[in-house]
Amino acid sequence: MQPDRNTAAVVIREARASDAEAIRAVHLDAFDEEGATVAPLALALLADASAQPMLALVAEVDGEVVGNVIFSAAHMQGADQLSACILAPLAVVRRFQGIGIGRKLIETGLKILRERGVAWVFVLGDPRHYTRYGFSAEHQVRAPYALEYPEAWMLMSLHGDALDSVRGQLECAQALRHAEHW
Repeated sequence: MQPDRNTAAVVIREARASDAEAIRAVHLDAFDEEGATVAPLALALLADASAQPMLALVAEVDGEVVGNVIFSAAHMQGADQLSACILAPLAVVRRFQGIGIGRKLIETGLKILRERGVAWVFVLGDPRHYTRYGFSAEHQVRAPYALEYPEAWMLMSLHGDALDSVRGQLECAQALRHAEHW
């Protein structure tokens, strides 16, 4: 019997190594043709030492992993004191989309990162969606690759710093250093 998506209790927790197969399945289910690229990316980030420190969260309903978000470490040349992460990827299985699980994953992740002293979070995504959380394209940080839609490259300060106070080229985890992810 499937849990009722409208009344299901959602638990957000940090991912464990034993969640890897469930995380792969979430990303395959959540995306059409992109799933074949995003699922291996999620697993590669989980195993990528250059992505550390990282925060990976899962959403569970009745013990089943139904969502995942990964925040991987990012760095800027000449700004070693900058503590930053990239939010990618994010997925919720189709039968649980549209009820706020993605929002819970993002908000929980941002709260934990703020508590851990991370200053900045970057995302490449739909501005109509991510601006709701406080992300903005009004910054001076270049993405690791040239972007077809530069307005989708957004930044959020977790501690209220002005977005124009940081400038330069962002360096991402090794697993993200492939043009198809950008």
